[in-house]
Amino acid sequence: MTPNDPFRSSYRGVPPGTRLNGIYEIEAMIGAGGMGEVYKCREIQTGSPVAVKMLLPEMVDNEAALALFRREAAALHNLPHDAIVRYFLFTVEPVLQRPYLAMEFVNGRSLSNMLDEGPLTFEALIKLMQRVASGLEAAHEHGIIHRDVSPDNIIVPLDDVRRAKIIDFGIARSTQMGDKTIIGSGFAGKDNYASPEQVGLYGNDVTAKSDVYSLGLVLFHALTGQKLDMGGSQFQLVEKRRRVPDLGAVDMRIRPLLEQMLQPDPALRPTMAEVANWRPTGSAQAPATPLYGFDPLRRPERATPALQDRMPSTAESRRSLWLGAGVAAVLLLLGGGGYAFYKLVWSAPGVAALPPPPKLAGTMSPPKAEPAAPQPGRQEPVKLPAQPTVTPSPALDGPGRAERIRKYVAQYSGGDCFFILPVAVSQNAAVIEGFGASTAPFDTFDKAFRREQGFEASVGVRQVTEAQCPAVKFLSQVGSDQARAPRINLSATELKAGETLNGTIENFANRVVELLMVSERGEVQSLSYLLKPGIDSLSFTLPTARATGPQLLLVVATPQVLDSLRQPRPMAADTFFLEALSEAQRNKTTIIAAARYVLLTN
Repeated sequence: MTPNDPFRSSYRGVPPGTRLNGIYEIEAMIGAGGMGEVYKCREIQTGSPVAVKMLLPEMVDNEAALALFRREAAALHNLPHDAIVRYFLFTVEPVLQRPYLAMEFVNGRSLSNMLDEGPLTFEALIKLMQRVASGLEAAHEHGIIHRDVSPDNIIVPLDDVRRAKIIDFGIARSTQMGDKTIIGSGFAGKDNYASPEQVGLYGNDVTAKSDVYSLGLVLFHALTGQKLDMGGSQFQLVEKRRRVPDLGAVDMRIRPLLEQMLQPDPALRPTMAEVANWRPTGSAQAPATPLYGFDPLRRPERATPALQDRMPSTAESRRSLWLGAGVAAVLLLLGGGGYAFYKLVWSAPGVAALPPPPKLAGTMSPPKAEPAAPQPGRQEPVKLPAQPTVTPSPALDGPGRAERIRKYVAQYSGGDCFFILPVAVSQNAAVIEGFGASTAPFDTFDKAFRREQGFEASVGVRQVTEAQCPAVKFLSQVGSDQARAPRINLSATELKAGETLNGTIENFANRVVELLMVSERGEVQSLSYLLKPGIDSLSFTLPTARATGPQLLLVVATPQVLDSLRQPRPMAADTFFLEALSEAQRNKTTIIAAARYVLLTN
């Protein structure tokens, strides 16, 4: 564990009073995670508050982390809109030698936090929709797709939805750049609000219509006070997006719009401009065009047919689903262990607007835009280097290629705290799940995979604490046989500390099943006594701990009882798993394990 590890209880980050480039002074840390920290600072000359995102020292030389950081700077640099958090400066602090991004500090709370107290009124929802959609429309006009639209990334100053701000463009993608996410082409956002394209449908082609889908899920949550259940394993993520979700709880005045926004086929969804200009029937501001059509009087150059005219028939919808899935549909035949996503761990609630501070000589600016053919009334986005293409070797093609890819993944070694599992593989597509304390070895794996196989995999990573690494190492030693591994189904993968977690276990045949929980502190607790037998499955109900952070739920299957897996008291993970492997070796017993990641929040 490094001295700067944010999971270390004594770690306090950069101390208050520290000055950054002589421009800002740190007041307090307001967020931290596996890649960086967020600080509330003040601009020295004016005293105005500023939010500063700063990479951790151990991430300074990480190419993937820096690329992600620069991407957010580039995205914000080109998005001057009142509904989008404002960018001020991207540079490197010369004494600390750490890159940081200074931006508007938004004094408010997240929409997610607001919705914990109940849903919005219909009138407030419409104002929120117009505000957020107009900001995203501006991003789309600049070729920027947010890709992580969720209640966590919408900050509401003073609970006034008319002043809402969109934050966290760290995984934003420019449609002009052709670049990928930080790890392969895998989705990097929150799975419950992901679009069908982000989980593998429709050729993984993530366009601006992806943000429309995610915003539709946010609006459902805001209007009803309940999230649509769109999470789960990779198989469940896809299956829940094959059709429009049940909108029976939605106000009839807006239900038709949400039905359009949540169409599985991106081509059948409205544009963000159409969403921003939509008005409910009978509204004094309602446009004269058909109810869900775009207002040609406001934007004649962007006028499109009325959305209701594009509503597909049931037969057309089914045909579109089958034809649009492409190669990714092959992957859906496999279910099993939950597909995990790399999750950016910035956290920046924040708040008052302030004038941009002067830049110092020698500071780093976002990448310069390359010359491009100008378009009337449009500011061209900053260009980032495009990913080079790799052509697969003909020798790799053939019916046995998928199996060779599986073997490559199973045999790949990325270190002690590194575990990957092929969730679904075809000849030219792969979805891979991973667990680790750092994203660096997964970035290395992504490059090696691309070099060897000729295409990029979708690599999802759940970041664990250093104390949980012995459990990850244990998985790498016993958890690679996916066909024989137990399947774990959970009622949720993110919940508040103290809430109840329900789940079932399948595919264990006649083997002995042990249920283990590994806390963020690395303590292993046996919960097997909570298992209840059913028909071809075991069920459990777990009261979660009061602590917050990542929890690993492990299911271990063995042909006979191993006493080391049934410790009566919590035990340190390194000792626990070492004893389990030693006993299995002495008794010549095979161990098969599977894991799920559960995040406990405040």
